[in-house]
Amino acid sequence: MAEAEFEMATFGRRRNDMVGLSKVGSEDIILVDGKYGLFTPLTDGEEAEVETQQNLNKIIELLRRELDVLTQKNISLTEKLRLATEKPARSPDDFVTAIQHSVDSLQGKLSEMKNPVSDFVVSEFNLDTRVFVDVSQFGTIDYRFVQPGDNLDPALLSNLKLKVQPVPKQTQAGSHDRTNFTPYADVDEIQGIGDVYKEKLKTHNIYTVSDLLHAGTRVRSRVELASLLGVEHRSLGEWLGNAELMTVKNIDGHAAEVLFEVGVNNLETLAAEQPEELLARYNQRVAEKDYTSLPPATSEKVESWINVAKLYAGKAKEKQTEATSDAQSNSEISTEGTSEPDI
Repeated sequence: MAEAEFEMATFGRRRNDMVGLSKVGSEDIILVDGKYGLFTPLTDGEEAEVETQQNLNKIIELLRRELDVLTQKNISLTEKLRLATEKPARSPDDFVTAIQHSVDSLQGKLSEMKNPVSDFVVSEFNLDTRVFVDVSQFGTIDYRFVQPGDNLDPALLSNLKLKVQPVPKQTQAGSHDRTNFTPYADVDEIQGIGDVYKEKLKTHNIYTVSDLLHAGTRVRSRVELASLLGVEHRSLGEWLGNAELMTVKNIDGHAAEVLFEVGVNNLETLAAEQPEELLARYNQRVAEKDYTSLPPATSEKVESWINVAKLYAGKAKEKQTEATSDAQSNSEISTEGTSEPDI
């Protein structure tokens, strides 16, 4: 029942209950808090009067019924809140992110196959399933997979058919190629994630740093993930930053922790670093932490980290394009400055 309908029904019930009260005095117009109103006495001040006692009993019964109604309403709202908390509404980007993660994970695992003859790729991804479909208050389509136990209107269920096929990439930005990236390190290699958090993550199919990054990419997912793990948002943010750094080849959990502590929070900030400056800060922090299993970095290693981060951020291609453009400009200038010899 809608809120307005509930209030109207309650108001009508109250009026009917009030009709049964006995009139014990005259009605008066009184002033209360600067407002005038009609005062109807329910008792005449004499406790022994039968009408007075009957009115009081009826009022007590009325209050009891009101309490029962409010109690039932509270139970209903509590159940609705529980369902909303356990099964939050999903937006279209949840669905798209799930497809993206599934295809990425499958392709990533195929690329790691040790077959000596052939490499394998996902050439086609087909999905045919039943989904819940609705239109949100913002005019967008809201759809999600039906979960066991969902009590949904059959009229809101639709068939979803999806076919995903590969096309050549125009840029390597945002991609993890096999040569420079290793995004499938175990999630517990991130400093701060021990056995307890690892088991909690495993129950939600989060096994690798790549899985964690996919789960924590969007704001709402990050909030849900922090609640699931029972950690502060700041700690989760550090784990996600470490996970992103660990996708780069030769950056393990300890190295990622050091990079994060010296101000390199993700691949974008890593791509913007100067090799000499980062090398000095990194090795200073390694010496302070006294890691026995983490040797100081070399200039070659730090430079390779930055170059891979630039590749991921798309800055490597931009730099190459700028160099090509400069070369063409110099060639044009050189051509313009050349004159025909006199004959």
